[in-house]
Amino acid sequence: MTARGPKDEEERFKALLAVLSGRGRSVADVIEELTGEAPSDETVEAVLNRLQMAQESGENVDIVAIVQSLTDLAEQWA
Repeated sequence: MTARGPKDEEERFKALLAVLSGRGRSVADVIEELTGEAPSDETVEAVLNRLQMAQESGENVDIVAIVQSLTDLAEQWA
């Protein structure tokens, strides 16, 4: 599962309409779908930060890899 910023204003508008009409999902919902458990606020914040960094640099980002790396890091520190 990857994410990227909209490629143009039309795509941005379509995405905004989808969110406003209730078809969007929160980052927490996506993380929960991937892991099977509700994420902590810190995990959601970390994923949001990484998504923002990727959007600013124009790169695609693998959400599954981000969540897995956060999970691995948390297990190492547990």
